[in-house]
Amino acid sequence: MKKIFVIAVIVTSSLTAYAQKAHIIQSTPFENVLRSMKTDSVSLFMNAFSSKIIGGEKDEKVWLSRLNQGKEKFKNRFGAFQPSDFSYSYEKKESKLIIYFKGMEQHRMSVIKEGKAWKLNEK
Repeated sequence: MKKIFVIAVIVTSSLTAYAQKAHIIQSTPFENVLRSMKTDSVSLFMNAFSSKIIGGEKDEKVWLSRLNQGKEKFKNRFGAFQPSDFSYSYEKKESKLIIYFKGMEQHRMSVIKEGKAWKLNEK
C-alpha cells in the first residue's frame, strides 16, 4: 500500500511539473483577453494587443466598447466559458498562436513580441 502511495505522489508531481513547464508564453496576451472579459478590465484588454492593432487609440470608452463586443462574441461562440477551457500551441514559422477550446482547434492568431511582452497582432 505504501508503494502505491509513493508512486501516486511521484506521478502527480511529475504531471504537475510538466503542466507548469508546458505553459506557452505566446498565449499570455490571449489569456489576458480572457481575464479582462471575466474582470471587465479595459486596460488588461487593451494591453493584450500590439501597437499596430491599438493604432494610437487610447480612449477608454472605445476600448470598453471593444471589450463588450468581444465578451458578446465569446458568449455566443463559447457560452459560459472558463479560461481553463482553453489550451494553446505555437507555430513559430508564422508566429501564430493556435487556440483550442476544450481540445478542439478554434483559431490561429498572429502574435508578436514587443519589448519583453507577447501581444496579439490581429483583432
